[in-house]
Amino acid sequence: MLPATNARADSAYLAELLARADTADLAARREWPALLHYRLNAQGVVSDADDPRFFLSPIGKTDPEAELAATLRAFFTDEPVGGDPQPAQCAFIARYRWLKAELDFDDRRLPPQTCERFQHWFRELNAEAATLIFASAYLNNPASLFGHTLLRLDQRGQTEQTRLLAYTINYAADDSDSNVLMYAIDGIAGGFKGRFDIQPYYKLVRTYSDLESRDLWEYRLNLRPPQLQRLIEHLWELRGIEFDYYFFRENCAWQLLTLLEAADPDLRLSDAFTLWTLPADTIRQMVEQPGLVGEAVARPARGTVIQRRYPALTASEQSLARRLWQDPDLAAAPELTRLAPERQALLLELALDQRQYQRTSHGAKGVDPPPDAGAHRLLTARQALTVPAAPVAIEPFATRPETGHASRRLGIGLGQRDGAAFVELNARASYHDLLEPDAGYTPDAQIELLSVAVRHDPERGGLTLDRLTVLDITSLPPCNALTPRSAWWIHAGWEPIPRSDDPNRTAFNLSGGLGLAAETTWPWRTVWFGWPGLELDYGAELADDHRAGPSLTAGVLLQPTAAWKVLASATWLDYRSGEQDAGLRAVITQNLALEQHLSLRVDGRYWKGVAEFSLGLQTYF
Repeated sequence: MLPATNARADSAYLAELLARADTADLAARREWPALLHYRLNAQGVVSDADDPRFFLSPIGKTDPEAELAATLRAFFTDEPVGGDPQPAQCAFIARYRWLKAELDFDDRRLPPQTCERFQHWFRELNAEAATLIFASAYLNNPASLFGHTLLRLDQRGQTEQTRLLAYTINYAADDSDSNVLMYAIDGIAGGFKGRFDIQPYYKLVRTYSDLESRDLWEYRLNLRPPQLQRLIEHLWELRGIEFDYYFFRENCAWQLLTLLEAADPDLRLSDAFTLWTLPADTIRQMVEQPGLVGEAVARPARGTVIQRRYPALTASEQSLARRLWQDPDLAAAPELTRLAPERQALLLELALDQRQYQRTSHGAKGVDPPPDAGAHRLLTARQALTVPAAPVAIEPFATRPETGHASRRLGIGLGQRDGAAFVELNARASYHDLLEPDAGYTPDAQIELLSVAVRHDPERGGLTLDRLTVLDITSLPPCNALTPRSAWWIHAGWEPIPRSDDPNRTAFNLSGGLGLAAETTWPWRTVWFGWPGLELDYGAELADDHRAGPSLTAGVLLQPTAAWKVLASATWLDYRSGEQDAGLRAVITQNLALEQHLSLRVDGRYWKGVAEFSLGLQTYF
């Protein structure tokens, strides 16, 4: 009769807890939606989690009350549940400890589980604080076009030398089964599964900083010990749990916001993001929270170190540096040993960095390269010198993201095309163009997503679409003899294709090019670029509905001041398919930042006999 008596006691105590939870309306308290990742949508309440193992009620994804009741019931059993099956008290330990604190569980009537696996894992993490990591944009990977964020759990007793051994919390998509054709569709439509992963910081530094040459910024978060404890407990609950991954919304930035909200339910970070969530915008949002973010420290990428040190060399030293990393035997050559010891040290360190950078960037991702005897010879020569290398300031090319303009933009302008005046309204969903100040963004790079401009012509009346950009990416990395890199550009969207007898034509344009860029510094910083390319226009107003052919572009980007940029380019077009035509397209435009979120823009354009001029104001939000 004892088991029956215990069962009745458990049932009675469960009923009591359910009644008290209902009276206190715990399911509506901020802590519960934060732990379950609930949010409001058009249909009501829904959780971001898409894995049924995260819920203990069959309707828990959309019913917070049912999930809370099912969770309390599960605490009375040893049945394994969750992404890493174990009793509910241990599988969902953050839920258990919050509900225990709110309902004051009687340990005699609801005996607590020991959760030895969690305790061992918690001791291994040995976390004392959390640091937010921002990896700058990487244009060669669509998933990283806008940067990436992750969390580092800083260990007790950690020093600058051991920081790389700390564990990180990284949320990423599993795209291993995707192909090139479906990659963008899957990323936009939620076709990938996202998961939280824990791994040593040095592995991510190798991927982001060494392999992809992305500058890192580390932001210390001021979480109180109970908040850090709950963050780790909730992370334990999320191990192995799958989410539908969306490039523009439920991505790394969004999931870290919701993770921090679970740790501190008073935070309302995710409320500011409805349609898309960009890493730089989330950092700006966190920095604005009083007391949340502490000091920020830069970790320049190996590629940044190389690019900063190489221009600091003399011409003869640059020549030697280009040969030294490829032929380490030159470490004993007279042309190196006759230099001052600190200059020798600088050249040897540069050669080591360049050799490691080339081996890492050309190796298979995730595979350690074989031992390098040449690097060992360079390292031996460097260790023989007892002096520090000649100092060179190493500043990240990508500055702190919160210092830049916001990614969304609205503008209004006045102008005329072919003698006809117009008023223009324009908007951009995100992110940054070449003419906007570099602060907070990767220099000499442009990523524009979903920008539109409509115009009102007083003579014609009504609004007409002038341009609609779906995607525009331009990369102009200045090339040098030590680190040659390609410049490139790709564009998709509707663009003006005026001609003298019809100045208001538009057509869908798909175009791209690959070439080179070079930098000069007199009288201002100037980037020269050029490339051959291909262009395709498609529209009903064209003969055979299209025209296509090669193009040749040359241009220059001038930067007289940090707030003022000028871009001029000329493109020769030779359409050989469809509506056959040839001609020149020229653009000169400039942008003056009046303050962080306000700028003045002046544009001048020419298309084979049709000229346009406009002046406008743009605000960022």
